[in-house]
Amino acid sequence: MNSAPLSLPRLIPTFAFGCALAMASAAPAAPSGAPGQLTETKPARPVPDLTLTDLAQEQPASLAAYRGKPLIVNLWATWCGPCVTEMPSLVKLAADLEDKGVAVVAISEDRGGKFVVDPFLKDHNLTDMTVYLDKTMSTMKAMKQSAILPMTLLIDAQGNEVGRVLGDRDWDSADSKAEIARVFGLGS
Repeated sequence: MNSAPLSLPRLIPTFAFGCALAMASAAPAAPSGAPGQLTETKPARPVPDLTLTDLAQEQPASLAAYRGKPLIVNLWATWCGPCVTEMPSLVKLAADLEDKGVAVVAISEDRGGKFVVDPFLKDHNLTDMTVYLDKTMSTMKAMKQSAILPMTLLIDAQGNEVGRVLGDRDWDSADSKAEIARVFGLGS
């Protein structure tokens, strides 16, 4: 029997597989459907009270401040390619839904906080979005989700998650707007 030690190149795939397996077993079952597809949350479940940092004010903030109106929350990061791709359509959606009483906010999962996010938003001309910071990535854990960005939650006026999208999506499309209107019961 050959008892030669494993070399580093042989250990890395084993370690990576083990990490992926551990993450998969720790996370709840993924919603059915393709990436970017809206999966309704049934039954609706309360969103945990999250304390974040308001990027513009640099003050503590809470999603509870949005109770009484539908809310779309997008978890993203500057280093996440699909997040960057979908962000302009999310900004357009926010502008379109503002007169319908629906708030759209983004929560950055960047550990570098304001020093990373602020310049990124300015460089990409995305300054018309309400952005919160979550340097500890506690939001992902509270939402019972791991390692999938972007993630978007649809939250009803009572603070319950009623839908979730894992992966990027064209939020400015007619299909996206129709699904949001249906889930939130918005008139046309």
